[in-house]
Amino acid sequence: ALEKSGLHVYPSVANFLLVRFPDDPSRNAEAANRALNERGILPRKLVSYGLPDCLRITIGKEKEMRAVAATLADFMN
Repeated sequence: ALEKSGLHVYPSVANFLLVRFPDDPSRNAEAANRALNERGILPRKLVSYGLPDCLRITIGKEKEMRAVAATLADFMN
């Protein structure tokens, strides 16, 4: 669902996704973090890891993941 929204999701075998956002200031990782926070979703910013264009999103329950996907689809459109 995130890739269909135009985001790059790195392959993962862990309990989280690493998602890269565009460099566009209106659609970058910082803007996405604010949009997610407004809906009570708290991803991890990765600036201190040298990945300012990415967010780490922990896998949760199906309802929670659908909320993340819907929020990011709205954000990217």
